[in-house]
Amino acid sequence: MRKLVIIFFVLSVYSGYSQNIFNNTYDGNYPGLRNIIVLEDGYVGLGFEYFTDKISIYIVKIDFSGEMIWSKAIGDETYDYYHGDRNSLIENDDGGFSLAGARTGQGNITGMLTKFDQNFDTLWTRLYFDNPDFTAFYNHIQTPDGGYALVGSNDETDPDGDVLLVKSDSEGNMEWYKKYGTSDRDIGLCIVESEDGGYLIGGSTDALGNIDGYLLKVDSFGNLDWTKHFGNPLYPDGTIYTILKTGNNDYYIALSSYVTDPISSSFYNRRYSIVKLDSDFNEVWNNVYGVRAEYTGLGTITCASNGDVIATIADNHICGLMRISPDGDSLWTKYYTPEGSVGEAGLLAIKQTPDNGFIMAGVAYEPQVMWIVKTDSCGCVTEECECGGSVVEKFTNELNIEVYPNPASDFINIKWNKVSYDAVLSIFSLSGQELLSKTIIDNSTSLNISGLQSGFYIIQIKTKDKILIKKLQKL
Repeated sequence: MRKLVIIFFVLSVYSGYSQNIFNNTYDGNYPGLRNIIVLEDGYVGLGFEYFTDKISIYIVKIDFSGEMIWSKAIGDETYDYYHGDRNSLIENDDGGFSLAGARTGQGNITGMLTKFDQNFDTLWTRLYFDNPDFTAFYNHIQTPDGGYALVGSNDETDPDGDVLLVKSDSEGNMEWYKKYGTSDRDIGLCIVESEDGGYLIGGSTDALGNIDGYLLKVDSFGNLDWTKHFGNPLYPDGTIYTILKTGNNDYYIALSSYVTDPISSSFYNRRYSIVKLDSDFNEVWNNVYGVRAEYTGLGTITCASNGDVIATIADNHICGLMRISPDGDSLWTKYYTPEGSVGEAGLLAIKQTPDNGFIMAGVAYEPQVMWIVKTDSCGCVTEECECGGSVVEKFTNELNIEVYPNPASDFINIKWNKVSYDAVLSIFSLSGQELLSKTIIDNSTSLNISGLQSGFYIIQIKTKDKILIKKLQKL
């Protein structure tokens, strides 16, 4: 039996909302979040928590200030309950909610759809493909007839797994299903309805020898129209976790990572990509963003009220929020770090709030906690943050900067690529405030950081044609 792998990849007052900002973590039994929903009286995050030695679905409600109101776990001592992937929780037309996911069975993984009322009490749960195989739903949408279109993976006829599409009625009863894919591993992770009543499905495929973005177009009955691959066939270029459909029937496709100009067999040259398609699915632009590094990637994207694209990102371990125009131009980038956790972290879900700010949810490690960030309309979480700017406004094509020791208490050593002209070394707070700046002429230096408070900072080295960044933890 294949074990299901959980992938963890942050003005005005009206309608009861105010421009509150916060950056909070929340405890639990090894918890994490992949979903965030905006309500009239606060926010709901949904993810996972461990119940004894089993995984349960975990739901938290917080108010607009970030204070916990309630939490609940859905699980038992017999099964593991999986909550799908990012944005797998959606609001329904009747004011309730639904969740696409999976549940372990007797030697298998079974697809699952759960319906909640407005208070997140369970109304019903439906299981699909209850056989000795692997079936998991990662996402879904509500269809115009009140039913659901669920997308995931199934290995009933292909041991490597195929993309699975299930159409159900409003009570979750399966009406039909289709499977798509190659002789290699294929997964469906997101879905939107297309203008012609069919569906656009995003995910990943191993058909080219590596994990690459996989885009499928099917009609309203699930018949396959076409497929497209995104990425370099020589390298694993991540996955399509999000497809956005605009009011103009354009589409944005987000690749979680993208290897450009391969220079070796390592992955230290990863960035991330967003592709815009027109209403006929022709490529309008395909842009690459972010710091080139091994631990660089994109979490998910959403559309702002003015049509801009907002993405949760990680640039060389530093979690952030990126805003780009409909033409693909970078507007600003802001960075965040979870207080108290020193391990990896990721912001996996994002929504725009009625005050034009953004609410993001994810997970942080060491210790493992839920992480929720609420920003203002400029992506700020502190008052000294400037609207419209960025700690780093552009990124270099190479990231080659060393900081040691890191974490550090008093002194740090910094080394970087040798340059033939002067460079400026700066230290910024995560809100963008410059704390130190000095001109340097060599490719190494030492700094006394004993005057900095404990926390995280960004070290920047700027020359006339490149900017290098690195995250620093001050003990």
